[in-house]
Amino acid sequence: MPLLNDLVPNEFLLCKLWRIEAGEYIMDPKNELSLNDYQLFLKKKVKQLKSQFLASRKLITLVDSDLKVTYKEGIPLLSDNRNISISHSENIATILISENKGIGIDVERINNKVNSIKSKFLNEKEMHYLRGYRETRNLTRAWTAKESIYKALRMPRVIFSENILIEEFNNESKTGIGKFISSNQERTFKLYFYDLDDYCLTISEEV
Repeated sequence: MPLLNDLVPNEFLLCKLWRIEAGEYIMDPKNELSLNDYQLFLKKKVKQLKSQFLASRKLITLVDSDLKVTYKEGIPLLSDNRNISISHSENIATILISENKGIGIDVERINNKVNSIKSKFLNEKEMHYLRGYRETRNLTRAWTAKESIYKALRMPRVIFSENILIEEFNNESKTGIGKFISSNQERTFKLYFYDLDDYCLTISEEV
């Protein structure tokens, strides 16, 4: 049986999560996927990527078996016009659905490699307050926060270290605030943080 979780940040956000077990049966891609999704599935050559894709599609059918996903410029769109964000990392696949715009989700496995790229997505202030206790976990949390905001923005040419700012949080924080700032606009997002063993997951919602 799959390990399924529902995360409930608030009444407007529907989040489902699948912990993929090695070798488990998820769905029959040829008979259960839409034609477009089946073509996307065939393009994936790595077994883990295939499993992540199938798990995300199965989660969508658990919400509503009639729901279909299409893509426009790389952005997922639902057939009932609700908004969706999709993320996966190794053995985790997750979806976020809402009637509201400005939503995003990201999950990442905690890995020391994040320390070597932190200057690419954090500004000096963020790097300063993230130093110290459980730094790798908090860096991963910050990455998922910025990535979830980026998905919610649905716009190109965003520089994470300059345009997406995360207000200070600590290891105990369950929520946070992020901002997108450019030369002509400022947008604010509430962040919901989840620690899933050796993964970090963040949901963003524009406020």
